[in-house]
Amino acid sequence: MPLTRIVSWSHTLLQEVLRPGDLAVDLTAGKGRDTLMLADAVGVDGRVVAFDIQAKALDQTAERLSSSGREPVFWLEDQAIPKLPGCYLIQGCHTDLKKFVGPELRAVVANLGYLPGGDPEQTTCLSTTVEALRQGLQLLCKGGRMAVTVYPGHSGGAEEGAAVTELLSGLPSDAWQVLHMVVANHSVAPYLLVAEKKQ
Repeated sequence: MPLTRIVSWSHTLLQEVLRPGDLAVDLTAGKGRDTLMLADAVGVDGRVVAFDIQAKALDQTAERLSSSGREPVFWLEDQAIPKLPGCYLIQGCHTDLKKFVGPELRAVVANLGYLPGGDPEQTTCLSTTVEALRQGLQLLCKGGRMAVTVYPGHSGGAEEGAAVTELLSGLPSDAWQVLHMVVANHSVAPYLLVAEKKQ
């Protein structure tokens, strides 16, 4: 893979800790690439929960999953996801994460910014992103990882990225390992933050 393809690095670093049967969450379903990666990693016995506020994004995610032989479930209940294998899609804010999943969470992925090909004015925002990430950190089991790809080039992206960096870099080193991966010769390129809860 190209050295500076940040999303590919996020996939690699999450796949290292995911096992068949695990629970994983995609906080920003988008076109479904991250959701599908998680589904492949947890296998037929695992659970994947994907959030997006845009119906268009979830439809694209469902199509991608279906094309790969999975049967996604549009979860319309306002309660926890059942402890049954599958890919569950939730149209709503990712700040509701704790409502739907418990503390057995092994991986969290977030790909910030806006839906590729969608309205660039409809982006993730600092306050909800930070709250969703806080919840994800609380729910991660030992050995679990969170990977966040930040896009500083769009309106509000730099501020959102700074808040995410502050949140993750402030995690105590006795309980967390945190990686910050940047493209050193491109100031507005996407960058990656990965937090792992120590065993």
